[in-house]
This record gives sequence, structure tokens and C-alpha cells, in this order.
Amino acid sequence: MTINCEQSSIFDCASITKSMPTGYLALKAIEKGILSLDTPVADVLPDFAAYHNKEAKVFHLLTHSLDYRFPMSSLKNLPPQEIWQRICAHKFEIPPGELFCYGNANSILLGKVLEAIYNTPLEKLAKEKVFEPLKMQSTGWHPLEWAQANCIIPTEICPWRGRELRGETHDESAWKLEQEFGALGSAGIFSTAPDILTFLEHILKDDFLLEKLTRNAFEGLLLQQECTALGFELNNPKFMGNSPSPVFGKTGFTGTSFICQPQRKFCLVILCNYTYPVRKPNADRINEFRARVAELFY
Repeated sequence: MTINCEQSSIFDCASITKSMPTGYLALKAIEKGILSLDTPVADVLPDFAAYHNKEAKVFHLLTHSLDYRFPMSSLKNLPPQEIWQRICAHKFEIPPGELFCYGNANSILLGKVLEAIYNTPLEKLAKEKVFEPLKMQSTGWHPLEWAQANCIIPTEICPWRGRELRGETHDESAWKLEQEFGALGSAGIFSTAPDILTFLEHILKDDFLLEKLTRNAFEGLLLQQECTALGFELNNPKFMGNSPSPVFGKTGFTGTSFICQPQRKFCLVILCNYTYPVRKPNADRINEFRARVAELFY
């Protein structure tokens, strides 16, 4: 099947959501003093506090250093409330900050922290503080509510849902949670290449963000062998290639990605539906492509 794409084509960006807007919003809240890297998650989320003390901090959510060693996809057949309860009640066998464990649970919690501190649903918060000010008119959750279906690129012919996915969140557990909890910080953002470039160009003008996004957040800590910025990926050759200077970015499971090399003010956005018509066994091919394209510009 041939799918025609234009600059205005809208893609499911999947885990790009973790950075745009979730990580970004958290960093701006920290800059304004509304939130701190040391803020205990339990101080903000009562459901989490029912099972944990103050050991898990916002820093751990932004760096994926909580021990969530289970795939969220394994919970997709549960009711939304039970999925949320599993996230909050999960017992950390390894203390926070001692294991890099990239996954959706950290970003789901971070999104709910943002909702709590602003007393505003994440979807509205992102629209008011990011998308509208930057005139990102083709970015947001639930695009069928604000865009024509023929402008949205299909994501997968999903055997679990029994239909072609177009305009609904690809990630199964996030899609299930949305039914009761609204937009999540882990997945579900749809956007276009021009809108994402606008977002990155905005970051390039923000000294506070650039300082945070070009430093290894684990520097001087137990996990310093891992390399990640706060809320964004950093210097990851797997999809960024080998850059001569710091480069931050993010990938999405559906095949989307962006990178930004501040020293040269270089930004690259790749949007595709790598999961269509069916998802692939791994991301090796798309990562090889991402890295190869990036290195053409360094």
C-alpha cells in the first residue's frame, strides 16, 4: 500500500511524547521553582504515596532510574484503574537511582505530577504552555478531534484492537489508560515535521534548557556510565550516529525521531510509520537509517 505524505502529514510520535511535551514541561516547572529535581513523587501523588515513601524523586522520573522492570504492554488487558494501581504499587527491588530502566511508567508518573502541581489536565497544560505559544497548530493528543483523518498517517493494522490505527494512540497500555485518565506523559502525541522543528528551534534559544540537555544527568553519580539528559536522550550513537559535539533527541516506537546539535544549531526530524502495516521484530533497521542520515549532516 502506498501512503502519500506531505509536510502537513500528522504522525503518531509515540515516545517522543516523553520529551515533547512532558520532559520539557517538567524542566520549565523546575526553572520557575514550581518543581524540583528533589521533589518526592509521593509528596505530589497520593496514590503513589500509599505504597512508597520519599525515596523516588522527580529526578528519577526524568532519567528513567526507577526499577520498573516490566513491560507496560503486559498490562494492556487490565482495566485502566488496575494498570494505574500496578504502576503505583510496584515494589522497587533496586533502590531509585541505581538502575537505568527506560520505560513508560516513569513518564506516566511524571505527567501526573505535572497535572497535580498545575491542577490542570496534561492535554490542556501542554496546549496552553507549549503548543499554542509556539503556534504548533498540528500537534496534540487525539488528532481526530482537530484534524481531518486523511491528514493522519496510519500507524499499524493492530491485531489486538482488530483494526487499522489512524489517529489513536498506538501504545496499547497508554491507549487503555487514556480511556479513564486522559492524556498521558508517555505516549499519544501526534505532530508534523514543521511543528517539531519549531519546538526544537525554540529550545535552541533557551539557555536554561540547553544547559540541561547537553549534560549527562548522571554525571558524578552511580549511573554515570549511562548517558541521558533530563527528559531527553543524549549522545546516543544508536540513532544519533557519532556526533563531534553534544546532541540531544528522542525516538518513538512508531519510527519517529528528532535530534538537535546545539553547537551548529542543527535539527533533524524523521517521521515515518515503521510499524505499518505490522510492527517489526526490532528497531535495528530504523535506527541504522536514523544514524546514517544524521551523520550526513554532522
